[in-house]
Amino acid sequence: MTLTSQLQQALQLSVQEAKLAESLFTPVSFNKGDVIISPLQHTCPLYYITAGFVRVYALQDGKEITQWIGSPHYFMTDLSAWIFGSPIKWTIEAITLVKALCITKSDYAILASQVAHWQEKERGFIGHCFEQMEQRIFQFISLSAEQRYAVFFKQLGSLFNEVPHQYIASMLGMTPETLSRIRKKVAKE
Repeated sequence: MTLTSQLQQALQLSVQEAKLAESLFTPVSFNKGDVIISPLQHTCPLYYITAGFVRVYALQDGKEITQWIGSPHYFMTDLSAWIFGSPIKWTIEAITLVKALCITKSDYAILASQVAHWQEKERGFIGHCFEQMEQRIFQFISLSAEQRYAVFFKQLGSLFNEVPHQYIASMLGMTPETLSRIRKKVAKE
């Protein structure tokens, strides 16, 4: 999926509007281990991942807690910092070689001035992002560890072949040992 088609789908843009938006993105690449966004930065760009995987995490009591793993065809940023200009709280790190397209806040502002009904389109997209977060929170508080694993595996099972399992375990709110036990149990069934 190209950025143009993703923008058309996610924001309900015309082909012309999506091509304008895509022209404002700059290609970037990151090596495995590179920090893409960190709480030490003052600005927070928006990235569209075209290849590779990133991890979104924060430190809690000296321990890295993975919030999400971004894969190709997903947008990545610290959403609160991007929308509200609040301090960046998430670290986004390349866990493989990553190729992405980047847009700055100032270039993004151009879209608001050149795309008809931009605020409505943007609100719909952001609403969808919050809807996904609500669903994740509900699953986290209502499902057992085994059920969370089953939902994750059904939706994003291919990540098990792409990223370290300790990141997936953290994202699911369990230890790597618990994840390993669940995977063995499921494999036996």
